[in-house]
Amino acid sequence: MTRRKRFEKQPPPEPWRAVRRIGLARALQKAGWGTRRRTEILVESGRVAVDGKLVEDPRIPVETSSVIEVDGEVLTKVPFRYYAFHKPFHVVCTGNEASGKRMVEEFLPRDVPGLRPAGRLDSRTTGLLLVSNDPTWNNRAATSGGGDQEFRIQVEGELNELEIGVITAGVHLPNLGLFRPLSVRIIEKMNNRTVIVMTVREGKVRQIRRMFTTLRHKITLLRRIRIGDIRLGDLVAGSLRPLSQREVALVAEAKMPIAPASGEGVTT
Repeated sequence: MTRRKRFEKQPPPEPWRAVRRIGLARALQKAGWGTRRRTEILVESGRVAVDGKLVEDPRIPVETSSVIEVDGEVLTKVPFRYYAFHKPFHVVCTGNEASGKRMVEEFLPRDVPGLRPAGRLDSRTTGLLLVSNDPTWNNRAATSGGGDQEFRIQVEGELNELEIGVITAGVHLPNLGLFRPLSVRIIEKMNNRTVIVMTVREGKVRQIRRMFTTLRHKITLLRRIRIGDIRLGDLVAGSLRPLSQREVALVAEAKMPIAPASGEGVTT
């Protein structure tokens, strides 16, 4: 009796071909190798060949019959990958913010081209950041598809019940409009500091910071711990984990539920 093979050998992926005459950088972008600028840099760095000839001009047109190679490998469509990333303190999402700081892309897998954060967190804000090489999914995750967000916030001084009431009712911020969180919950008061968990629907980090400045409380820690039903959990700063199929689908379908406030331990 012949023993049945446990795993079948997978056929190699089909080479990616342009469906019409387009520029080389655009072709690489469509194959999932990143933004237009990133694919231009890829070509300019001498890593791309067309029909066996090295090309360094990202604008050169490629035909439907052209064979494109990157680093000596025939170009194939990059499969989409989706991750949750724990952004550390003083790490930035874009080159415009860099100014000597480390960038998120330095922590991402080198063998998955085109990975980009879905939305941004400023350098002082840590916590959950969604990352993928699927531009449509990223755009949805950064907008309504992401659902509500939950932040763990530590401020100097003790927040009293009146201030919590003001925050819950909403605060008008100059040039930023009304900021009204969905919920605010005090976790701990100790050593002249207060730790709270705040849930917001469409608020931005700068609105959270401006609100506490208005209330004369300095934020000493601001960490995003949940986006919709995707949680940071115990993910270590600087590390990432693949999202489950369910988590990916919740964003893609823009039906992420509003989860109850988490009960994670206090962060100091």
